[in-house]
Amino acid sequence: MSAVCQQALADAVARNQTGLAMPQGTTDDLSRSFTQRAYGVLKNAEKAAERAGDKPTTVELMAALVESNGLAVTVLSAADIDPEDVVDELRGRAKDGGRAEPLEQVAERAVEQARGLGHTYVGTEHLLLAITAGSRSELAAKTLRDMGMTHERAFQGVVTALSAYEYARETLTFSGISAPIRAALEDIRSRLARLEDRVTGS
Repeated sequence: MSAVCQQALADAVARNQTGLAMPQGTTDDLSRSFTQRAYGVLKNAEKAAERAGDKPTTVELMAALVESNGLAVTVLSAADIDPEDVVDELRGRAKDGGRAEPLEQVAERAVEQARGLGHTYVGTEHLLLAITAGSRSELAAKTLRDMGMTHERAFQGVVTALSAYEYARETLTFSGISAPIRAALEDIRSRLARLEDRVTGS
């Protein structure tokens, strides 16, 4: 694993997966701010690859992302793309060959995606953006693009989902919202609350 992944996993273990590390404005600091869910995705992708005797790539990462049921899944579903169909299609294509990017490279790019959005954490949504930002020939990026999820569309989906949450938090209650969306919003709310607590407590 790269230094970014190693540091993210080590820090998540060190803080017993109880919260987020506050960044100091650099990519290296931000690499220590993977959320618990995103950390779990990376770890599960690694485990799946180890069981198969392979190195982790975007194939295992995409499967772990879907299993996480995080914001990345919400973005896919909102675009009328079945997350399970993506995994099935990707695994089918992987059997026929194709270049799947190593996990550590995607994790590094996820840090840059989060930083570009001005976020102080790296969540599953940033992992999705990191995959879709891959080269046109990369297996997972191409599969998502062929199914209608371009990087631009993924980016807009993430921004829209986060904006909808902010609006709901400030003006609405979560009653009447479907369970999957409510769960994703609650995940974001708790994430933001932890960040706010750390800021006010520092």
